[in-house]
Amino acid sequence: MSGRVILAMTVGLALSACQTYVPVPQRLDAYPAALAARNLDEYPADHAWTSGQLLAAALVRNPQISQALATYRTAVASAKVARVRPALSLTLTVEYSRDASPWLYGGGADIPLDQKPRREARLSSADLGTLQAYYDYCEAVWSVRSALNRARIDHLAAEIEIADSWPLAEARQLRADRMDARVEAGEDPRSVALIARSDAATAHHRLADAMAKRDQTNIAVAKALGVSPAVVANLKFSTSGEPSDPPQSRVTGTQAAQTRRDILRAVADYDLAENALRLEIARQYPEVRLGPGYSWDHGVAKLPFNLALALPPSDMNRAAINQAEAKRAQAGKTLESMQADILSEIDHAVRAVALARLQLGLARDRDLPAAQSAANAAIRSLKAGEADRTDELAARSARLEAELALNEAQRALAAATADLQDALRTPFDPEELAVLESNLRQVGGGL
Repeated sequence: MSGRVILAMTVGLALSACQTYVPVPQRLDAYPAALAARNLDEYPADHAWTSGQLLAAALVRNPQISQALATYRTAVASAKVARVRPALSLTLTVEYSRDASPWLYGGGADIPLDQKPRREARLSSADLGTLQAYYDYCEAVWSVRSALNRARIDHLAAEIEIADSWPLAEARQLRADRMDARVEAGEDPRSVALIARSDAATAHHRLADAMAKRDQTNIAVAKALGVSPAVVANLKFSTSGEPSDPPQSRVTGTQAAQTRRDILRAVADYDLAENALRLEIARQYPEVRLGPGYSWDHGVAKLPFNLALALPPSDMNRAAINQAEAKRAQAGKTLESMQADILSEIDHAVRAVALARLQLGLARDRDLPAAQSAANAAIRSLKAGEADRTDELAARSARLEAELALNEAQRALAAATADLQDALRTPFDPEELAVLESNLRQVGGGL
């Protein structure tokens, strides 16, 4: 078999191993159409969704989570590319002259030596980039979980507020109408009727605000779940297992300042700065490239060999090294600043939970019983003929106001507990914790 045939076969095999380009154009109408067609079909329509079930649904539909996952997969692919050794270059030459042996054939290669310090720096940077992308994914998941949890808390509170605001608005309106009648009869001054009318208007506005708040929470839940608001309009949320107090076995503030994903990402930033410094120190020394070759020089076979050195800058790379040291110091201070902020955030959240629990206790144990007792007394007085209907309506309205205040105190405690979970970056609901750990273990299994 001739050399030309062998060369042609080699080139053909090499070309057959190459991949071909496949275009994947994006359609701007694809995602809106897909969003409109999505449904929450994991459970029946009347199912009451728990927080863990909502989180599991968001993990497979939320576009921000999908984007973070795609970024992480790109980083994994980049780390694999970094492990491929630098490509060599090949130069072929041909020359013709009028000598007895007219042709000159030659070839040369340029082979970069993948020296250990440079290779290790390249691989470390790629691996750290993968870690950063993974931590960014973890933060994206937590951000969606946090938004979903807060929207669920506000939605449940809005539902209770609507249920309590309806009878309050009716009672305030009925009392205002009765006060108008008493003013017309000359029994009370007009200022009393104006106050009653203002109280009725306030109650109606409160009801309207609660209904608007419920609609807003539906939009927030839909965004976190990655579906349209129409899908969640009639969604029911379970209230079982609502965390009101952080479990004692959960992460402490000091542990959170060392294990939160954003802290670990800052550690990766510091390691990248350390790696960059190591690379700049390695660049003090020449980069070696080998250049073996072959030539058929007018009948004479020759084997030339080149050794190329890429020399460092004139200052022996001192300026770049100093810059890398400064960046490493900056990354260290950034890490310390983040830890300080986290510890302060946790302290504030712990105190907010304690204050919210105190306010809830006062509303439940003092204000509501007092308002209930006054309402009962007004009913008894009305039946005994010692008071009129307007007094009973005023007492009933005060009791309803106390119930609304209790609902607001419960919502404030739930919100403060959510803030504490955010500060610790850990859910207090075991079901949510299991969903998060399973997802992160599945995504980051290759790390």
